[in-house]
Amino acid sequence: MAAEGNEQMAIESIELLESRLQRIAFYTTGANELENLDEKHFADAKAESIQARLQQAEDRLQRLALKSQVVEEILSLYRNYANIFSRTPEAAERAAFSNSERLSIVKSCATLFPTTASRLTSIQDLPIPSAESSTNLIVLHPRLAQVEFLQDSQSQEITNLRLRTASVLQRWYEVGVLAHGECWTEWDERLMEVEKSLRREEGSRARDASAI
Repeated sequence: MAAEGNEQMAIESIELLESRLQRIAFYTTGANELENLDEKHFADAKAESIQARLQQAEDRLQRLALKSQVVEEILSLYRNYANIFSRTPEAAERAAFSNSERLSIVKSCATLFPTTASRLTSIQDLPIPSAESSTNLIVLHPRLAQVEFLQDSQSQEITNLRLRTASVLQRWYEVGVLAHGECWTEWDERLMEVEKSLRREEGSRARDASAI
């Protein structure tokens, strides 16, 4: 009897899972896979083993992920961060905070409740934009797209100009500053050599004159 009860519970869980998959498929893709199926199909499906029905549910989920980017992103999130999908047991939640701690948390946020309620109420008083305004926005959309494209082009052109300016400044510094500095250094060294030669010549002449 216990085995039959467990099997019945497993079958009900699988049927609930298949129903949820069907709703997700309808919400994400708008398709209703059960629309053209007859009663014989459902009878055959229920006659299959639990493992086979689980595999079919897995296959349906994978096909749905290929059709819907939202489902694919959720599955990727589950694969990378499975812990955020696991619900903390209520006993652990109750043990996490004492009554005084929960009360202090509620009191600290109590002032936010009327503010939030007031903001939500004010949303109802906001006027709905006229159809003419929406139509004007729709008409402006192509022009806005062109302006965005022009802005991107100008940003790219400005970036290229900055790179070219940096290259020109680097070239000017290498040729106009460093090269001139090296030239002046070379001239200074040559002048120093000439000055030394003149002093040696003057000294030699002075010694010759004193010897005579």
